[in-house]
Amino acid sequence: MMAIISDDGRKPLSIADRVAAPTEERAQAYSTFIGLRGTIHVHVRKVVTYVEIASLQNWVNTDQTRFVHIGGNRLFVRNTPQLRGGVMVTIESVWERLK
Repeated sequence: MMAIISDDGRKPLSIADRVAAPTEERAQAYSTFIGLRGTIHVHVRKVVTYVEIASLQNWVNTDQTRFVHIGGNRLFVRNTPQLRGGVMVTIESVWERLK
């Protein structure tokens, strides 16, 4: 499984060099984007991803658990509480089947 998630409205760096761009711009770009790849195990109401590669190195070699349920033509995926900006948050994404 691979996931790439970004915040809405991300701004480009002032120069096209991710190493030489100003520190504040790089921090903003990093904090609004995450990517990971891992092996998933599907259980009745949860999906556990063993993370092998991630933009957040702290997640590598850890299990990330997401709770799932289906309602009509929608799949709801909710993470376990995580720190974001110093605040514990739970994020739920909703996937809708169109056909």
